[in-house]
Amino acid sequence: MTDPVLVTPAGPRRWDVLGVGDVDMDMFLEVPTLAGRDEKVPARLLGEHPGGMIANVTCAASALGASTAMVGRVGDDAYGKAAIEGLREFGVDASPVRVIEGGRTFYCVIMLDSSGEKALTAVMTDCHWPLREDVEPDLFQESRVVHIGGDYLELSTWIAQEAQSRGALVSLDLEASTAVHGLAALDPLLAATDILFLNHAGQQLFDSDPARAASAAHERGPSVVAVTRGARGALTSAAGSLVQVDAITGPVADTTGAGDCFIGAFLTRLLEGDDLGYATRFAACAASVSIRTIGSRTSLPDHDTVVGLMDGASVVQQPQGA
Repeated sequence: MTDPVLVTPAGPRRWDVLGVGDVDMDMFLEVPTLAGRDEKVPARLLGEHPGGMIANVTCAASALGASTAMVGRVGDDAYGKAAIEGLREFGVDASPVRVIEGGRTFYCVIMLDSSGEKALTAVMTDCHWPLREDVEPDLFQESRVVHIGGDYLELSTWIAQEAQSRGALVSLDLEASTAVHGLAALDPLLAATDILFLNHAGQQLFDSDPARAASAAHERGPSVVAVTRGARGALTSAAGSLVQVDAITGPVADTTGAGDCFIGAFLTRLLEGDDLGYATRFAACAASVSIRTIGSRTSLPDHDTVVGLMDGASVVQQPQGA
């Protein structure tokens, strides 16, 4: 093992990863093809499963051996009860999730075609993301990493800065809903971010080339950058080193949550002190298992399952800019 990528907080902390963000339910529909504009397609209900981008990360990390907790906001409806139970099923500490009397839990409608690719509609409710009063900043000093999204920019920036001031590392998932704010508005959040995850939309905010995008992101604060590229694999960058890994081939039933599983696995290995190449390969293998069944968590792997796949995952590692 080479030198670890991250310098983690000193002293014992209650959790490895504390997620702050969405806890929801997902409704899955099977369709012959994803509907276009002014087009109607028949659908078959495949099931309802707990989800949420940030909640999925905590569950994936927990399944792989990390201690995790979740700060969120759900209603006292049936979906809220199921969403909390979905966290507890994976050993995630759900005690910081606030249950709103009379609230309606956020949910998504996910349409899957025969390839496993998806179209997702998020149904916004009064219980989508925690409000500032739902977040207790003292929890941040009990976690090694605080993982967030950037949908609500002012809130996310406040969380990142509060977590950083309490000695926690900050991990940010920057998707299309965050990228719409633009780089100038995102600068304070990026400056308080240690580990940055970019999907295609997030990458485009910096550069169309993933390696150049990672380099540009580093200039704004994060010391570790990961670009998830779906069927084209992933690219990660840290400490002047660049790692590329191809997607792991295998059965695909549903790609929902694959990026979340990658994040949870990647964080878990970085916190264990692994080098960038190993952490990236491990995360890619974990994500390849997560897409084998319907639902973002129904096939989350354990540590031994991922290790068993790693011989088939090769990485290319080179100096940044080479």
